Parts: sequence; structure tokens; C-alpha cells
Amino acid sequence: MSTMGTNLSGDGRMSADDRYEIAALAQNQQRLNYPKHLISLGLLLVFISLITLVIAWQMRSGAQEKNLKRTNELAQIEQLITQLTALELTQATNPDQDMFQPIPDMLSKLKRFGIQAELEHDVGLPRNPKVRPEGNAKLMTYPYTLRDKSLEHLLDWITLSTDQIPGLSVTDLEIKPAKSDWTMKVTLSRYERKN
Repeated sequence: MSTMGTNLSGDGRMSADDRYEIAALAQNQQRLNYPKHLISLGLLLVFISLITLVIAWQMRSGAQEKNLKRTNELAQIEQLITQLTALELTQATNPDQDMFQPIPDMLSKLKRFGIQAELEHDVGLPRNPKVRPEGNAKLMTYPYTLRDKSLEHLLDWITLSTDQIPGLSVTDLEIKPAKSDWTMKVTLSRYERKN
């Protein structure tokens, strides 16, 4: 128990010891009223929340990348299914005209189309033709580099070739202007049925 009440001087003032004791009691009470454990708990919860947020963000980013990859794969699969369905339908409706039948005189046809398109120079042979097997078919690629004064004649050659040869398509095209003519690098591709 405190002896504060008994140490009052005659004029009602407290002694220095009494004041020190009251200050110490007030400071102890203030410490008791100060919620250190709540602040520590709050900081711990904020830290845990930040860690959870970082982990969730990383997992979300990974999931988005996987989802985008799967979406692209699905779009490619759907495109292939559409192409296969169209090919099966074409084959079923026109069994005599096989779109993927090998064309033995392909290069001579391409040369003839160059003459029809009025190209200045002979089309010639492709630079490095390739054959890549793919299941029951093979992918034939014909890369050409052509020069002509008229860009229209070069594009006419591509149009004649792709219109007249079934299944022939342009898979790569690069056109560059020069001082007096145009240079066109084009790769034509066609699937052919294996014999």
C-alpha cells in the first residue's frame, strides 16, 4: 500500500517521493493500457497477407500462361479439324479429283504460269525444294526468288499458281523494291498424298 496520504505537508503539497511514486504508478498503468500484443499481431497478419498475396499472384501468372497456351493449342486444333472436315467433304463429293494427288509436272506448270503472268525472266527451278513427311502425306515446299520490273506480274504469277494447282498455298512472302525492279522471295507449299 502506498503511504502517499500520510506524507502531505501542512500546506497540502506532496513530497518529491510521493510525486515520483504517482508518476511510476501512472507509467505502469500506461504500459498496461498500451496494446503491444495487438500491434504485434496486426503486423504479423499484414506480413502473412503480403506473403499470401505474392504467392497467389505468382500462381495466377502461371495459370494465365498455361491458359493462354492451351487456348492457342485449342485454336490450332479447331483449325486443323475444320481443314480435315473440308478435305473429307471435298474428297467425298469429288472422288475423281483428289486434291492431294501428286503432280509430277509441278515445276513445269509453275514455269508456264510465269510465262502467262508475263514475267521478264524464266521462273526457273526453286532454290532448295524440300519434302517433309507428315503422317500419310508429305509437305512439298518450293522456295523461289524472282525479279521483275512489275510487281503486278509477280503477284499475278502467285495468283495463277495458287488458283490453278489444287492445294498450293503461299507460306512465306517477302517483297523488296530495288532501283529498277522488284525482288520477291516466296515459298509455295502443298500437301501430297503418299503413294
